[in-house]
Amino acid sequence: MTARNVTHAAELAGVAYRTLCRWLTQDQFRAALAQAESNAVDTAARRLAGLGAEAIDVISLVLLTAQSENVALRAAQAVLDNLLKLREQHALEKRLAALEAQVYGR
Repeated sequence: MTARNVTHAAELAGVAYRTLCRWLTQDQFRAALAQAESNAVDTAARRLAGLGAEAIDVISLVLLTAQSENVALRAAQAVLDNLLKLREQHALEKRLAALEAQVYGR
């Protein structure tokens, strides 16, 4: 999953390029790879979420103590951009949950 391409992935796995290409045509292998990739993304998301409070503290500190107007503006823009993204994500999650409730009767 950390390889740049299939050739590199085969080298890292210690298998022939053709073997990996053959495995990639197998549904079971592709499903296992997709699950491993999903797990890696979930792990990264949890790690990022754990850093969220500290990141917000840093942006807040920079915003409140910046000596440069440009730095303060960039910090403020980061806060607003992320706030808008968070609100949009939250709204989409609510809409999706409502649609799932309608479709699946939850």
